[in-house]
Parts: sequence; structure tokens; C-alpha cells
Amino acid sequence: MDLPPGTRAGHAANPTDPPAVEVPGLPRTYHVWVNLDGHVSRRPTVEYPGLVLAWRRGGRAGWEAQVIWVTPGPARSSDSAHLGWLPVHQIRPG
Repeated sequence: MDLPPGTRAGHAANPTDPPAVEVPGLPRTYHVWVNLDGHVSRRPTVEYPGLVLAWRRGGRAGWEAQVIWVTPGPARSSDSAHLGWLPVHQIRPG
């Protein structure tokens, strides 16, 4: 594989030079509440704590967030972690 002149495997040959390949920034993560019902209603809904890891444009739903959230089990030791892409109407800022 041919590398650009002055680089080693995509890294600058001189440590003070900028990288030869743009390094993506880390996605912004922040706390949200996940509503798995998927709609807002007058009755109380169960929401779960989560963190947004990434964003993408969805189809008809618009934006989607990659979220990791936790649902409680019958015993504290049986809590479950979930990772998935959720439409924005299923999350709200925490």
C-alpha cells in the first residue's frame, strides 16, 4: 500500500506535524431518559436512564440517537444494559 509522502501508516513522520489523516472527534455523550413506549401521553410512562453515544439521520423518523440504557431486573444484580438506535421522540434530556 502506498502512503502519502512524509507519513508512516497515516501518522505524521515528524511528531510536531499534524496527522496525515483527519482524526474524528469523540461523539458527545450526555444523559437522557429513554421512553420505550415511544409516545407521550397523560398517563405516567416508565423511563430508563441512558447515555447518547452517537447521532445519525434516520429515514422518515428524522434523527436517531445511539443510546445505551439500563432496565432494572427483579433483583438489583439482574439489571440489563441495552444498546440501540432510538428515534428522538423516545428520548428526552436528563
